[in-house]
Amino acid sequence: MLITDSIKPPRVSVVLPVYNTEGYLRQCLDSLLAQTFDDIEIVCVNDGSTDKSLKIIEEYLKKDDRVKLVTQEHQGRAAARNKGRYLARGEYICFMNSSDYAKPDMIDKLYQNAKEYESDISMCTVTLLDKTTMEFKDDNFSLDFFSEDYNERSFSPQETYEFMFKINVNSINKLFRREFLEKNNIVFLNSIHYEEYLFFTQAYITAANISILRNPLIVHRINETNSKKEDSKKLDLFAVMKLIKEFLLRKKLYKELKYHFEKAKRNILVDFYKTIKSHRVKFIYRFKLFFEYPFQKIDTK
Repeated sequence: MLITDSIKPPRVSVVLPVYNTEGYLRQCLDSLLAQTFDDIEIVCVNDGSTDKSLKIIEEYLKKDDRVKLVTQEHQGRAAARNKGRYLARGEYICFMNSSDYAKPDMIDKLYQNAKEYESDISMCTVTLLDKTTMEFKDDNFSLDFFSEDYNERSFSPQETYEFMFKINVNSINKLFRREFLEKNNIVFLNSIHYEEYLFFTQAYITAANISILRNPLIVHRINETNSKKEDSKKLDLFAVMKLIKEFLLRKKLYKELKYHFEKAKRNILVDFYKTIKSHRVKFIYRFKLFFEYPFQKIDTK
């Protein structure tokens, strides 16, 4: 582990899990070090990389003292993010992917937005980069569900219950107040895939104030090759949805949110079913057992 304390903690910590992304890592780190907002630390969590990723991070350690490093055996992205969050000292935290890169003003705009509206969570839109075609496409990351009435102000989660389960759960376009995450013990669940659904639900519902920016401030690479191994991970969605329901019950919100949650849950599972090539029988079987109302045939068109 190589984490050194400075007298004054930074205003923003970037938690960066790294696992075998040598082809993209330099661009990611360069984009963070070139931010117009420079009061940051970059907590790189090397998650047992077997390529040249560790050597690249060590190279950047010598270039800029804002880069920090901790190394662990390969445990997955959730565990790496939790390790980075635990070590982060910033007032706010953002969770980057080491295959993505930031626009020069990403942290500045998200931080100023969060501070102006005293937000626990500040969200922006995203630019998608197709790895195969190398084409760019701006994506609202589900922020178009927010009408213009939500611009330039903070709002409570209660104001958005009608569509909150349609918001993109990915953490990369969000800035979180660190004290808020720590006080409410909001962490990524290590033992399950698609843990971001649970993390986002817990954070969003618990937040006092949320604000948005309709600016594409991060470039997110997409078009990963789907494999049978990835298909098996999608079965974890059933466990994730069960955990979200349990969280809503503990918060005494399930009754109020039941219609929106159950509808979103079914739509998410159907959409995932359409993308898998293996484990389809298992998926259908679990789907049938998962809902209180009679099973209806999944439209796979």
